[in-house]
Amino acid sequence: MSDDRNLQLKLQLLDEIWEEISSLKGKELDDYLASIGLAPDRMLHDYGKALDAATKRARFEEARRQVREPKAADSGKLLSFDLARKRQIQATIKDYADKTKEMTIAARNHKIDDEKDLDVFLEACLRLGLIDSQGNLKKYE
Repeated sequence: MSDDRNLQLKLQLLDEIWEEISSLKGKELDDYLASIGLAPDRMLHDYGKALDAATKRARFEEARRQVREPKAADSGKLLSFDLARKRQIQATIKDYADKTKEMTIAARNHKIDDEKDLDVFLEACLRLGLIDSQGNLKKYE
């Protein structure tokens, strides 16, 4: 049998299986999957893990794209704020990090000793897209 014919038969078989599976719901679907040697609970678990991994990968790729994308961060306005406003922005970022557990502020053991350190920290947050040039947290979904 030719490779083309084998491929055609495989595709036809997959189409028939998909048609059968897509017409079933609930217990009927579970029973069918079990009859062909698949565990529905395990498939659901694997699907959840795959979806989670794909979501994390998409976020990673978006972050990578943003870092690679040449853009001039408008830090001039941010750095012109008075020290009290800068400390307020820092506190907001820290609260966000503590609440969401999506990031850590590890530099210098969470200590920023002077205004120069604070400026470097705020510039980094701006470049990473965590805050805008006004010092406002950007909203993430």
